Amino acid sequence: MKPISTLRAKAIFLLVGNILTALFLTAGSALSQSRIIDMHVHSYSENDFGEREPSSDFYGNKGAANAEEHLKETFEAFRKWNIVKAAVSGNPESVEHWAAHDPDRVIRGLLIFSPDDYGLDSLQFEQMILDKKIEIFGEIGAYYSGTTLSDEIWQPYLRLCEKYDIPVAVHTGGGDPGGTYSWSPKARLIKGDPYLIEDVLVNYPKLRIYLMHNGGEEWHEHALRMMAYYPQLYTDIAVMLWVEPNTQRTVTEFLKNAQHAGYLDRVMFGSDQMVWPHAIEQSIQFLNSLDFLSTEEKEGIFYGNAARFLKMK
Repeated sequence: MKPISTLRAKAIFLLVGNILTALFLTAGSALSQSRIIDMHVHSYSENDFGEREPSSDFYGNKGAANAEEHLKETFEAFRKWNIVKAAVSGNPESVEHWAAHDPDRVIRGLLIFSPDDYGLDSLQFEQMILDKKIEIFGEIGAYYSGTTLSDEIWQPYLRLCEKYDIPVAVHTGGGDPGGTYSWSPKARLIKGDPYLIEDVLVNYPKLRIYLMHNGGEEWHEHALRMMAYYPQLYTDIAVMLWVEPNTQRTVTEFLKNAQHAGYLDRVMFGSDQMVWPHAIEQSIQFLNSLDFLSTEEKEGIFYGNAARFLKMK
């Protein structure tokens, strides 16, 4: 017969082991059930795949080989990381193709640089809204066409978005290095300043709008000041989380400042994977690596803030 102290020690050991196992299983279950909304995803057709982006990212990693491979790899990432909703912008054909692939996950957007892209006018735009083919107006890349969202040419579309409560997603910050010399000759850094859309917020106070890229490397402090002054304004942190070291440095600074000021509840996750589906995983891992953010704050950025912005039930 073993001494009582030995039996007691064994019992305590087994009890602690069972508790740790239960905690581990609970944590694993919670992790597997975590949800993400990606507010910034791009779709392509074969005729525009790689038209604006190089084949490799900043680090030399190759992207998808073609539009169908890109779709397949992106949806694999959605399933792997439990991305339950994705705001997808691209040409109308590609967005509809993606929506048909997974209608419950895809939120239909529209990549647009000038209001007349795709032969669009305000009447056709309104019909697309009524047909549920536009659920988010954006990404609006006014920067690339040398305009801003405050310019008169965009107003008919913004009036319709306010009328039908369609969220607006506008590109802020700069663009790809050298883009002004190739596909976007009218792009200028000043056009990406969030201050330049202030008239939109004043003229359409009921409009749901978010700044893509939180002002970028160039204007992230302006984005924060706009959020302070206009409490309806949200932002995503897409592309900043992964594209290169300087964007990661500046988005870290932005998140610390937003945390200090109390505006993290209007910051939303986005990947902006473009032709590189691996950017989704890199974005998630980098955000999770930021130790100054609490678990609750990360959950808000990954899911809760976007769910509120989108008025999800």
